[in-house]
Amino acid sequence: MQTTARGTGHGDSFGAETDSGAGVTFAPPSDSDRLRARIAELESELDGLRRALRTRTVIAQATGLLAAVGEHAPQRGFRLLVELSQQYNVKLHTLAQQVVDLAADLGPRRAAALVGAGQGQQLLDATGALVEAHKALLAAEGTPEWERRRDDVVTASRQLCERLLTEP
Repeated sequence: MQTTARGTGHGDSFGAETDSGAGVTFAPPSDSDRLRARIAELESELDGLRRALRTRTVIAQATGLLAAVGEHAPQRGFRLLVELSQQYNVKLHTLAQQVVDLAADLGPRRAAALVGAGQGQQLLDATGALVEAHKALLAAEGTPEWERRRDDVVTASRQLCERLLTEP
């Protein structure tokens, strides 16, 4: 690589241009370019931290709810969330939000009664079936398969409602 001085006439590296060997010469980034890049990097990191803070809060809420309902340690509630997230291929924070929303809709006592009566796994299975049916419906959009997939969603929704309305 060749280095030629620019503007100093002394051959020092300040303000040097670099020849890439392919006959293309480029100047190193200026201080303002480096500052802009660093600011963009820090803004991106800040956005990520804000997202993490929001998702951690809902994950902690769902973990506490599962721990309280199942009378487990919080670590067990978190492990259950992770297992369900992997089983249904749903992001952890999305699943946690669904758990919190369901508990808000049903009320903590109803949710506790359902899980305490041993219906927790059946509810999770029914919910998973609905999620899978909905994914298949979205994938079939615009195809002849769509109507059958829509019927699958309706059936899965009914089964979930039956589970939710069944008294323990």
